[in-house]
Parts: sequence; C-alpha cells; structure tokens
Amino acid sequence: MNPIDELRAARPAHLGDGPVDEETRRAELAHAMAQGRPARRRRNLRPVWGLSLAGAAAAVTAFAVLTAGTGGGTAPRAPSQALTQPKAGETVKLSAQEVLLVAATRAEREPATSGEFWHTETLGRTVFTAPGGYVMATEQRDEMWVSKNGLWSRSQYLGAKPATDEDRAKWAAAGSPAEIEQTVPGKGVGRLVPLAAKKPYTGHHAGKEVFWLGRNVTLADLASLPEDEEGLKAWLLEYYEGKDTEGDRPMAEDAWLFRVSAGLITDMPVSAKVRGAAFRMLAALPSVTSVGTVTDSQGRQGTAIAMETDAKANNADTTQGVLQDRLIVDDESGRALGRENVVVKPGGLQVGLEPGTVWSSTAILDAGWTDTRK
Repeated sequence: MNPIDELRAARPAHLGDGPVDEETRRAELAHAMAQGRPARRRRNLRPVWGLSLAGAAAAVTAFAVLTAGTGGGTAPRAPSQALTQPKAGETVKLSAQEVLLVAATRAEREPATSGEFWHTETLGRTVFTAPGGYVMATEQRDEMWVSKNGLWSRSQYLGAKPATDEDRAKWAAAGSPAEIEQTVPGKGVGRLVPLAAKKPYTGHHAGKEVFWLGRNVTLADLASLPEDEEGLKAWLLEYYEGKDTEGDRPMAEDAWLFRVSAGLITDMPVSAKVRGAAFRMLAALPSVTSVGTVTDSQGRQGTAIAMETDAKANNADTTQGVLQDRLIVDDESGRALGRENVVVKPGGLQVGLEPGTVWSSTAILDAGWTDTRK
C-alpha cells in the first residue's frame, strides 16, 4: 500500500473522495493519526530490546517544498491536494506531518528481532574550507557492539581529500600539502588535518550507560520507554534544560526533541511501538519540515525530514550561522539512511562554505541485532 492509500484508508468514510477545505483536512489528519495509534495500555517494563534498524523507518515518498529561512512548518497545501487519489503523471506533495504519519504506521508493524549484541556501522563525513580557499572532506568509519555488559567500538580515520575536482586543482596549485591547517573560529586555534588514513582504533567501555537521550541511558532504559508519543515526549523532556545536548548553547524545545528523537529512530535498539511513537511525536512538532528527495554521501536517495537550527533563536553568538538538521529515510526499503547538517547561513566552522553545502553527515551502513562480535 502506498502512502496516499494508507492515508486514505484512515480517512473517515463520510468525507468522500472530493476536495475538502483546509480546516477539515487538518481534522482529517488528526483522525488519521489517532487511527494509526495503538490502544493505550499499561506499560510492560520487561525488557524488549527489539527491532533492527533495517525495518525501523518508513518507506515513504514525499516531495514537499522547504521554504528557506521561515523557521516554521511546511507551507499549507491547496484543498484540492488533500489526500485525493493522484491523477496519471501527477506528483503528490505530502507535508512533513503526513510523511511522519505513514512512517509511524509502518514502523509499528515491524516484528521484533533479538541478539546478544546491538551492532551499528556508520560512515561520517565532514567538510571544511582550507586557508587557500578550497574545500576538503574528511571521512571516518565507526563500528559499535553493545550488550548488557558494555560497549566495544572500532574507529578508523579514512583520510581527507579535496571535495570536488575544482578543489583538487586549487589544492594542487597550493603545492598538494599532506596536512591542512584548520582554524577554529573565535578561538584562533589551528589544527593540522592529515590527508593520510590512520590505523583502526579499538576501545571498550565497561559501563552500561552507552546511549544518549538527553542523558546517558542503558539498554534497559530503552526497553522501558513509553510506547505512546505523549508519554515518550514527557519522558524525554524531563531532561531538557533549555540547551543543546552537546554543551551549554541555548536550544529551543522543538530542535532539542528533533535531535534526540532522530537519534532514537536511526541507531538505537527500541521496540517497534516506541519507534512509531517517536515518528508521531516528530509529526506534532510545528517546526518540522519535509525537504523531499535527497541524495546522501553514499549516493543513496531518500526522503529527508528536517529541522532548522536558527542561530538567532538558539545561540547568542550569531556568527555561528544556521544549519538544517536532516533525518533521511530510504523510500524503497524503509531503512534510515542517516543524518545530515546542511549549511543555511555560513558561520563558525562553516565559514567559506556555500549555502546548501552538506557540512557533516553520518551514513548508516548497518544497524541491527547480532550474536557475534568482531
């Protein structure tokens, strides 16, 4: 069943198939969200560690337009577009809320899987502007195995290279340096970024609190998360203090919830119902937008749901610029492809980068339960 059919199936029969006004469409969407929500029941605190990421997110196709700089939700669709069957050759544009509704419904249908270790493999990529004005890209591969007894990890810096052919020409004209100096804005501290790859680094953490949901949590904590969006939101907000998860920089509640719950969706071992609740919670955030189809760092296409990090609203130092935080879902398989931070307004570490540049990304190469650890 495609996304439009799923939304239509949840639509009240008395409304028919014709165009509806905007207020009716909103009420209709709220009804659809309620229809997709499992009946409320007493929480079972027995650990259910659950669901491989391969079947976690939704198989969704959405082509909604992001209005740059608005900082708000998606633009309303005309009544004639409201959940009606598309004509031949017509492109249906879904809002972020509708995309997330379908994602939640599909996530809740996935069966649980299990294993001794929760395994993830990711590829991180970051770009920066070198002193000569050319852009360099660095990459790092990370693997992690988590059990109730701790975390084992393997990381490898894969090196740096010019981001484009034009950047390569500028790098060559600068003498093809083997190390590039990167200055930290506002601190004047420089560091040398090597082009050569390094040997893998392995580590072990014996503690049980290895995941981050606004605070350090354990596998058991993830297993007992509320399975409805209101309960999940309340649980998360107990640890919201008005600032970023990675420091003391002020951060709005919507942006904080998006950052924390997007991580929950992409690479944490939670049940299908919890993952569905996270999608529904995101759907209720007014600042979430649908970017449409994007291509990730691995050349894979997917649908991006985004939240803009506004420097003026979230950071007193406006020189830090503005970024768009994206969560990307594969349209065909329903797998989470990863996360991206896209430059909206250059500033800080993004100085010299053009708006629209993917400053940093994390591609999910593998995530799921396994009984072996390499």
